[in-house]
Amino acid sequence: MHPSGVIAGADPPAESTFTPQARLRVLVVAPQPFFAQRGTPINVRQMVQVLCEAGHEVHLATYPMGAPVSIPGLQIHRAMRIPGVRGVPIGFSWRKVALDASLALRVWLLVAGSRFDVVHAVEESVFFAMPVARLRGIPVIYDMDSSLSEQLEYGGHVRNVALLRMLRRMERSALRRARLAITVCAALTETVRALAPGALVAQIEDCPLEEALRAPDRARVEQLRATYGLQSRRVIMYTGNFESYQGIELLVDAFAHVARARDDVTLVLVGGAPAQMEAVRAHATARGVGDRVVLPGPRPAEEMPEWMAAGDVLVSPRLHGANTPLKLYSYMWSAVPIVATNLPTHTQVLDATTAVLRAPTAEEFASGIIEVLADPVHFAPLGAAARSRVASDYSRDAFRRKLLAAYASVAPGVRSSVATSM
Repeated sequence: MHPSGVIAGADPPAESTFTPQARLRVLVVAPQPFFAQRGTPINVRQMVQVLCEAGHEVHLATYPMGAPVSIPGLQIHRAMRIPGVRGVPIGFSWRKVALDASLALRVWLLVAGSRFDVVHAVEESVFFAMPVARLRGIPVIYDMDSSLSEQLEYGGHVRNVALLRMLRRMERSALRRARLAITVCAALTETVRALAPGALVAQIEDCPLEEALRAPDRARVEQLRATYGLQSRRVIMYTGNFESYQGIELLVDAFAHVARARDDVTLVLVGGAPAQMEAVRAHATARGVGDRVVLPGPRPAEEMPEWMAAGDVLVSPRLHGANTPLKLYSYMWSAVPIVATNLPTHTQVLDATTAVLRAPTAEEFASGIIEVLADPVHFAPLGAAARSRVASDYSRDAFRRKLLAAYASVAPGVRSSVATSM
């Protein structure tokens, strides 16, 4: 461990040391739909898969909705359904508050009725999972995938200064009482350092989606391009959600500049809810480029290698938030040149050797796209360097090594309930 309290990415104990005595019964609390193709649920899926493969007994408490997922050894405990609530949007909503209350009841019953060695609380679940875990003497891992107070502030959901201060105090208290905090990027690690200087932190960056690791099917790529009329076009590709912090409006404004400079470009935006897609379509029409923007809607993760390969440049116009977008690692693995806003959300992972970074203005972002399209041979090495960086620093093996090292730091002194029951 570093003196600063950040766990280094050292190798965990060898696989053979995961004996029954070393196995832990872990309760992971994920206040999201599971499974859903979006950032935190994807991260949770990768995490529980690693823990199950390492031999731990993993229980996941989560929302009542979500696609089925099969992970050998994982036991899923769903919160009670709430009448009239069939889905939950990204970010804050009163539906999410109601679902958190239902999940809290599920967690309290689980912890009261079973013995767990570790409670791994994701995001806001730490606020209702930690009190009952501490009553039972169970160490808590605070998985800080994002700062709740910062998220609510930049998302515009909470403007009351006193309420934001209260949220930060709650985060500080949770960090001080947690056995370990897990962050996904350097900016969040710094947030933890500022809120609770003595907290033990494990920085575990995301890795590319498992579905994104395969080579794209070139026949499928050509089929996609034909289906959407892209055969003779230069394609600017975006994949992800359409929330305001992603900068979709900035991207459309930048595309209007690109479209004036070149008549062979098309902007493809993969993702978005129906209402968001309509808003983007209206904005593109108002900017005079409505007929050159393609909105295929959300597509399965299994198709992402083909969608990314269909692009001549991948774009990430994100404007707000400290954490690095999960999709960025899949972008990098694709080896297609990337243009991203020159903000910490990207520069924690990218630099001038792996991407074109531009100021978050329409004119500057457009200039980066135009440069890449004008000289693809010159910018191809950036894509190759990005892929190489993922392979060395953000691979699935690196994710696994860091997560198991983090759990090894929590395990000393914890009597294994799995071993006891055996």
